[in-house]
Order: sequence, then structure tokens, then C-alpha cells
Amino acid sequence: MKRLSLFFILALAAVSIFAQESTQAGRKVTFIRNGFWDNWFVGAGVGANYYVKGAGSEADFFSKLTVAPTVQVGKWYNPYFGARLKIQGGSLHSYFNSNNTFLHGKYASGEADLLWNVSNYFGKYNENRFYSFIPYVGIGAGYGWDYKAHGKDVGSKQRNFTINGGIINKFRLTDRLGLDIDLSAALLKEQTDLDYVIAGASYGKGEKTYDGLVAASASLVFKLGKFGFKEAVLQDQSLIDDLNGQINRLRSENAELSKRPVSCPECPEVKPQPQQVVRNVYVPNVVFFRINSATIDKNQEISIYNTAEYLKNNPEAKVKVVAYADKKTGTAAYNDKLSEKRAKNVAKALTGKYNIDSSRVAVEWKGSSEQPYSTNNAWNRVAIFIAD
Repeated sequence: MKRLSLFFILALAAVSIFAQESTQAGRKVTFIRNGFWDNWFVGAGVGANYYVKGAGSEADFFSKLTVAPTVQVGKWYNPYFGARLKIQGGSLHSYFNSNNTFLHGKYASGEADLLWNVSNYFGKYNENRFYSFIPYVGIGAGYGWDYKAHGKDVGSKQRNFTINGGIINKFRLTDRLGLDIDLSAALLKEQTDLDYVIAGASYGKGEKTYDGLVAASASLVFKLGKFGFKEAVLQDQSLIDDLNGQINRLRSENAELSKRPVSCPECPEVKPQPQQVVRNVYVPNVVFFRINSATIDKNQEISIYNTAEYLKNNPEAKVKVVAYADKKTGTAAYNDKLSEKRAKNVAKALTGKYNIDSSRVAVEWKGSSEQPYSTNNAWNRVAIFIAD
């Protein structure tokens, strides 16, 4: 029975010992892969466009500004890499050098961008960071139509391939809502200098020109559904190997014991006895913690559940929670406080979540002054249930 109990505890520990919580930059941390519908966002806003001509005039700056409504939808694949589709429209203003002819046209564009959250990449991931610096690059397409020169219909349409880039300055307003100040630029390739429409063959007709479109916009961006990322808590491989070795050894010993012949002498006749209420046998339970943590991980809650069931089935029984900290981490004073938190958190789970009366649960903490497990230091980040 003792061997089977020890085997059970070792098997449970093999899947529940965790490595140290990371305090490293986001690029050095492994995060749990999010689902397809997680971490999506949508946004809408307004900004201003400025058309920079490859062979344009030196017209007044403000005469070239146009209003540009913007909408976007995207998804973060991890805390620092994402993608989005951005659509903007409005109109464009341009001038023709030779006679300073004002050219007005309607314009719409769409682009697919790759986003890079530099703040989460080089700094520690923080979903509640107030400001994030997010550069991006992308490709897209633009479409211009209904061109007029000083009110006269020119009658030309333009389709362009675009190369896009920019910087998003993201400000957190609430858990789900943020403000994006987007400073962007687009390179318009192919015949996008529309002056040849007016000038005919005398200027640039059919030439490949490169013009620019710079913009600044402010958008409210809303997070959809489930958002945020969780760090993947990696297991300590050396500890797992050690536990697996002990489990295999116990399996071998149990296999050898099962081969031994069983001899049982004839038993005398036993008279029926009055039925007695037998208390359930209590199997010791343990709750392991990550380094420098008093948080109960989900895969440890089975030990608390089993203890709660034992107490419910045995109304007169009591239990004591004794918590520890490993001596190789932290000072004695710090470990004493850490083990106190561990003991009280486990007791709180028993009384709060499983409605066990607090008079039946006692707590005690040893810090790192005592180490219940000498085999492996990590095992001593533990709270042990002791039944009365």
C-alpha cells in the first residue's frame, strides 16, 4: 500500500513541477498559441492625406491636404507579431507644374500590413501597457477616379500597386479600447502622376513614375472576444527525468512482487458481525508551486478536490495544511512569508471553493527552515495536507 501511494504521488508530481516564471523580454519567452478567434481587433478613425508628387509643383502645403476616413481589422498571433487589413478613402489633390493646374480626384486604397509590437518584443509582455510602439510594413492597391482639373472633368481612372509602411503609437484607454495614432506612407508605382492626362504626350505619358502618399490618422481600436496571451509554463526536464526514473523503479519492484506465489492458509469460519461505519482511508495529497509563486495552478487543484471530498465523507475529520519553500531560492525571511501565502491560499480554496468549515482546516508554514524532500530541491515548493 505504501509503495502504491508513493507511486501515485510521484506520478502526480511528474506532471506538475514547473520552471521559474520568466521575467525576460517577450522575444525570449514562449507563449501559448492562441485560438483562431482570439486576439482580433477592429478600428475606425479619420486622418489627413498629403500627396507627394515625383514631378509635382511646389504648391501650398495645406492645399494638398485631404480628409481620409480609415477602417481596419486585424489579429495578433503572439504579443509582438500581428497582421491587419486597412482600408481608407477620400480624395487626393495634386498640381501640374507647367501651369499650376489644380487636379482633384476621388481615391480609395486597401493594404495588408505586418505589425511588430516593439514594446512587447524588447520589453516584458504587458497587456496593460499604456503606450506601445508598433512599426509596420505592407503591400496594397489603390484606385482613383472622377478626376477634375479646376472643376472640369478629366475622365481618367488609375489603378496602382502600393508599398506601405508606418508607425502606430498605441495608447491604452481601457482593457478593450485603445487609441492608435498612425503615421503612414505609401509609395505609388506605375503611372500615378496624373499630370499627363492634362498635358498629353508633352509630359510623361506612359512613363513609370513614383509618387508618395503620406498620412496621419487617429483611430479607436476595439479588442474582440478573448484577448491577451499566457506564458507557456515549461517543465523542468531534469526533474521530470528524475521522477520518471523513480516511477520506473517502483514499477519494476511492483512487477517482481506480483510474481511471488501467494500462500494462504485455510481461514476459520467467521461469524457475521454487525455492520460498522468505516472511515474513508486518506491518501496524502500535495500541492506543488512554481518558484517564487503562491498561486495554485489548475493542474494542482485535484489534490485540493480530493482532500475536500475526504472531509465531506468524514464529517469529524480535520486537516492541516503545512507549506514550505525551497532553501536554494530567496532569503529565510522571504521564504517564510512565501510559505505562509501558500498555506493560506490552499486553505482558502478548501473553505471558499469547496465549502469546508474553517474550523476543520488548520494552517502552518515552515519557510525553508525545513525541507520535506531531500531528493530534489524543487519538490520543496509545496503544501502538504496532513489529516487528523
